[in-house]
Amino acid sequence: MMWCTRKTTLTATVIVVLLAAVFAAHSGVFDDVPLLNPTVAHAVELLALAGLTGSWIRRDRRWLLRTLPLLLASATALTAATVVLLRLTDTVRDRYPPMFDLWFAAIVAAVLGIPLALPRPGVIRRITAVAAVPLTLAGGLLFVNQIYAVWPNVGDLLDHTGALSGGDLERTLRGTSPDARAEGVLGAFDMPATDSHFAHRPGYVYLPPAYFTAPRPDLPVLLVLAGVPGWTSQWPEAGQAVTTDATYAAEHHGIAPVLVFADQNGATYRDTECVDGQNGNAETFLTVDIPAFVTATLHLRHDPETWGVVGFSEGGTCAADLVIAHPDVYRHLVDLGGEPRPTLRNAQTTLQLYNGSVTDEEAHDPARLLATHHYDGVTAWFAAGADDLRGIATARELARSAATAGITSHEFTGSGGHNWHFASTAFARVLPPLGSDLSIR
Repeated sequence: MMWCTRKTTLTATVIVVLLAAVFAAHSGVFDDVPLLNPTVAHAVELLALAGLTGSWIRRDRRWLLRTLPLLLASATALTAATVVLLRLTDTVRDRYPPMFDLWFAAIVAAVLGIPLALPRPGVIRRITAVAAVPLTLAGGLLFVNQIYAVWPNVGDLLDHTGALSGGDLERTLRGTSPDARAEGVLGAFDMPATDSHFAHRPGYVYLPPAYFTAPRPDLPVLLVLAGVPGWTSQWPEAGQAVTTDATYAAEHHGIAPVLVFADQNGATYRDTECVDGQNGNAETFLTVDIPAFVTATLHLRHDPETWGVVGFSEGGTCAADLVIAHPDVYRHLVDLGGEPRPTLRNAQTTLQLYNGSVTDEEAHDPARLLATHHYDGVTAWFAAGADDLRGIATARELARSAATAGITSHEFTGSGGHNWHFASTAFARVLPPLGSDLSIR
């Protein structure tokens, strides 16, 4: 009886601790905990592997010779099936490190191991088996995050952007908040798709301190786009764009570009390549609806000479294509790790992106546009990470073609690979000279 009571108490304690941790995380207690610290990541990864292997240690011949091999085989089979399914459904198209599959298999094995461990005697073994699930999840997440740098802190993982919304945002825009004048404001906006009717997710806008001064200066505007998979809070979080822009503003009397973080895809894994086609009228949304939103809602004057597009990965492809195809809307582009042209897997699926129109496809090919047009007053930055060899070649070729077409073109190789390590540092590197191009002195 006493044993049952102890077991119940221990179980209840574990549940209470887990619920308290979840509540604390949701409340933002852990928001500043770093997720890119290699020491922390490796420690969690080792704990995960220790917990998983610890739950497998038993003095049971049947377990060692039959059940455990069957468990590992099942985890391997489910992992392989998942990989195939993700490829067949085009959810995952790019190559990734093989260790991703091993971590996924470890998570599956941990989950499958719970029903095998709970009926067995031994409280420590049961606790270890249950703990192996969140530990392997955390270990796998941190491993992936070390490579792509998607979530710098716990708050970023939980999407705690700190953005104002609703009434708080409206009051800040109408008033003269001391905080807004000192640091600027990141606000959440649902940008209307009046002309395009494009199904999109809400976005964000960073308004620098000078926006809240009177009289308000004519501030430059940068449309900032993430890639696939992607979401609108990636640039404020992983890309550190707000921090970079705020730092720039502090050095220029509060003046900095207004950053518009818009959604060009409508879903995490959808890829429009920023064209009007089978996945919606993304191009019209970005070139008509977004400028209309900025002028009508934010009361900023549209001036293509001080408006530009910044993008990473697919967003970089979009930046180049939008500016080259629409210099009457945007005249400054920053293409970080983009493709040579809008591309969706292969020639056939790319053509389908344009609803089968070869004419539309050719009208969105930067190489063709640069070869047949001359541009005045347009600037371009092309860059890729040192580990992204294909991206480096693309950046150099586009920079050469752009320069030939009259565009003031820059090209450089940043640190990192095709990841947010590179994108965040590259944006910080580009912003000062880009600010000069945008007439900030």
